[in-house]
Formats: sequence, C-alpha cells, structure tokens
Amino acid sequence: MNNQDNIQQEYIEWEDHFQTTKEKVHLTYNELKIPGLRLFGMLHPLTASAPLRLHIHSSAFEITFVTQGEMAFYTNGKDYTVPGGSAFISYPNEPHSTNQIPLTPKQIYWFQLDISDPENFLFLSPPIARKLIDDLYSIRKHMVNTDNKEITQIMKHIYDQCMGERNSLEIASYIIIFLQRLIYFSQNEVQHRSFDIDLAVSYINKHITEELNLTEIARQSMLSLPQFKQKFKSYTGTSPRNYINIKKIEYSKDLLRNGTSITNTAMQLSFNTSTYFATVFKKYTLLTPSEYVAKCRNKRNASPSSGDSSQ
Repeated sequence: MNNQDNIQQEYIEWEDHFQTTKEKVHLTYNELKIPGLRLFGMLHPLTASAPLRLHIHSSAFEITFVTQGEMAFYTNGKDYTVPGGSAFISYPNEPHSTNQIPLTPKQIYWFQLDISDPENFLFLSPPIARKLIDDLYSIRKHMVNTDNKEITQIMKHIYDQCMGERNSLEIASYIIIFLQRLIYFSQNEVQHRSFDIDLAVSYINKHITEELNLTEIARQSMLSLPQFKQKFKSYTGTSPRNYINIKKIEYSKDLLRNGTSITNTAMQLSFNTSTYFATVFKKYTLLTPSEYVAKCRNKRNASPSSGDSSQ
C-alpha cells in the first residue's frame, strides 16, 4: 500500500539541534566531535508522535534502528513498516519521511553519517573510509533485518558512551562495528519469524476484519497462550494485540479513504463500538476518524489533478 497521508509534496533539508529530554536525545557534531558523525539520537516514545514531513539529509546516510515495536517510513513512493530488530536506511539526499510512531516501551536509535569528506571519516584512513562508504551504498535496500539482541547491545553501548564519558574513539569504533554488521546482515538476511509465528501472522492478516481472540491464534500456532505471547513479541518486536490493532487501523484508513462511514468501518473491523474504534484510531494516528476523513477530503480538493481550479 502506498500510503502518503503524511507526505508533503515538497521536501526540506532537515537540520537537527542538540536536545536531551526523558523522551528524546539529539547529540550533534558539536557535542560528539567525531568526524563524519553528524548526529546520534535516541527516542523513547512516551506518547504517539506526529509524522515528520518529507525531508533530506544533505550528503549523509541516516540509519535508524528499531529495538521493539514498529516504525513506519516513506521514501521513493513506497511505505516501509520497520519492525523491532530491523534498521531503515535513507541514502544521502534522498527524500524520506515517517508516519506516526506508536507507543513502544523500547528505544529507537539513529545516526547520520556525513560522507562529504571521506578523508576525515570516523578516524579511518581514507582508503578504508571510502571502502566502507562504498559498501553502504552497495546495500541497495532501505530495510535490513538484523540480530536484534546483538545490535541492540551495540547501540546501547554507543548511547551509554555518548551520554557518559564520550570516548570518541570508542564511539566511532562501535559505529564502525554496527555498520559492518549491517552490511553483513544485508547480504545474509536474518529471518525474524519462525514457522509458528508465520502461522500466527498469516492467520491475523487473513482474519483482520474479525474479532480476533489470542487464545485461538495461539492454538493456530500450536503454542500455549503464554508461549505464543512471549514468542510473538520476541520475533516481531511487538505484542500480538498491538500488532492486531496496527493492522486494523491500517485497514480502516483504506476503508475511510474510499468513503466507508466511520460506523460501518468500525463494524467491518469488529470493534465493539464506533467510540472505541475512534479511541484506538486516535492512539495510532493522532487523529480522530472524522479528522482523518476531513484531512483526506481536503487533500483531494487541493490536488492539482482534481481538475477544478475554482475549488
């Protein structure tokens, strides 16, 4: 699905500034003093976050690693849902954006690598720096599955160093290790799910309009309910109920955009009441269904392809 709900037609060049709060950390080159590392950031969402508009990072890779939950990105006309244990890569000067960030109990880490000067990059010698940059370009995909436990430990170590002693050489060394592992995983894709979790995901997607019962899904997966909950979260990065809600809201947005009423949308997706549907919808989109429908209508009316210049 090509969901451009939060995409502006024109992109901006993004500029991050120093910030440290309980929820978000931005450390720039001014704080880190590591050549080629333009930014290191951490997000620990306490509430759903509004989407970022379409933007670029001039001469810089931006790599985001999601530890748990899901994060939605958009680039080159395509949406990417990045689950826990996966990284999203935006390439230098490539317009990209995010959708709403749902509630998640774990961190999202990201950093920007300025490649404008390979002669002065992560304390590496120029030939090795150029080779590493070429290898990053060679990944040729935006989402890479990794070994969640291993990469989370690397990112946590970088974060702890950034927030503590700030040993520049150690931080740069762990960034390089992360990049080498990312390149490796891009060539040897990690399979996040197992057969039983694949069965669960397939069952959920096939029956997404129904009132899904976790005990029945666990039975379809041939697991006990406690085993199912633990394994599902371990392999997908989110709880079964959160996954179901995300998929239901994605489906509901299609229905609403195509003219289905809010009440009928709630009924088709087996929500008990339209009020409860509206509550869940707003949690994941920051909009009520009515606001979402109005937003879609306004975008259609404002579109140059609408054919009526008087509107």
